[in-house]
Amino acid sequence: MAKTGKSFEGFVKTVKKLREKCPWDRQQTFESLKPYLVEEVYEALQAIDDKDFDKLSEELGDMLLHVVMLSNMAAEKKRFSIREVISGIEQKMIRRHPHVFGDIKAKNADEVLARWERITQNETKQKAAKHQGIFKSIPRTLPALYRAQKVQRRAARLGFDWDKVAGAWGKVYEEIEELKLESRAKKVERRRVREEVGDLLFAIVNVARKLDIDAEDAMQQASSKFMRRFEKIEKKLHKKKMTLKQMDDLWNKVKASET
Repeated sequence: MAKTGKSFEGFVKTVKKLREKCPWDRQQTFESLKPYLVEEVYEALQAIDDKDFDKLSEELGDMLLHVVMLSNMAAEKKRFSIREVISGIEQKMIRRHPHVFGDIKAKNADEVLARWERITQNETKQKAAKHQGIFKSIPRTLPALYRAQKVQRRAARLGFDWDKVAGAWGKVYEEIEELKLESRAKKVERRRVREEVGDLLFAIVNVARKLDIDAEDAMQQASSKFMRRFEKIEKKLHKKKMTLKQMDDLWNKVKASET
């Protein structure tokens, strides 16, 4: 542990020197680093999906660079330091794991999750009172499905949630009918159709949340599956013109072969 601490302190000094001496690093701002930070997170996610641990190690290093760099920039403005970042997350983990750092017992992971939710709910209520809104801390730049799921979880902490997944399914069917009505209207209003599409997607995300499925990951996996299957028929589609029925038959053969 001592070696890890020494190594980390050395890295913090290295990043500080980059900020002081490198022209590119010196001109960076919180805003300019945002796209790079997002990119590194997604590259780490890709490494996890690929089970490429060498790549994951590299990407985690890139993410750590951003954590330290942003903390250093905040320290320059006398906002906070990397020590406060570490202390803050350490205290949060201790506070939310009383079964590890306190006298409370936990028999299984479900009990841990339930207690985590209760603690988080209390913290959310306190923050809502302080910051006037439970959604204020949710970034608008999150991927849409992930953001929807996070919004729903926040609302659920205050009791605004279906008791069972059946209620969420009912909302999906309701939104499907509303979308049909808008899309089949004599005078179709694109704004209203877009709104209903959004409502339907939001309702489906709610079902995923109730089933304990990460909607963002499910959508990513679905896109990857579609691309994988489509690549198997793409050459044939280029060679000759096919009817939709022929393409669908070809698609079903690929699907059946995977199943």
